[in-house]
Amino acid sequence: MTPIQSPASVKGALPYWGVLCCALFVTASVVCLKKGVDNTQNLLNTLSWLEMPALVSGWVWAGILCFIISFVFWLKVLKVLPLNIAFNLVNIEHVFVPLASYLFLGEMISSMRAVGIGIVLLGVWVIAEAYCRIEERV
Repeated sequence: MTPIQSPASVKGALPYWGVLCCALFVTASVVCLKKGVDNTQNLLNTLSWLEMPALVSGWVWAGILCFIISFVFWLKVLKVLPLNIAFNLVNIEHVFVPLASYLFLGEMISSMRAVGIGIVLLGVWVIAEAYCRIEERV
């Protein structure tokens, strides 16, 4: 088992771009999946409890592809960042998903949800900032 690289050996913004790409592809995945299942909800099938009818939707397949791409980015990120940092940073998707739902699905964002999004954004920033300080000291 090889150890995670120390902050000094993680050069540049690569892990942060990886986290951002991972979160963006997860966001694209869930939006595509939602569009796909919405488009196929009226299809009847004996295996509907397995959501098999959804597999005829191009949106669902696009969502699956985006999820796989996100998974690849996640594996790359885990090679260079400690799990507790990477996992907390990727929670930026809790900001992206509601925004994408608003923009692409017409879903509303309540004021309480907007406050929650702000708190998540603040938390991700605090974690990233603290890790960057450690990175600079080493």
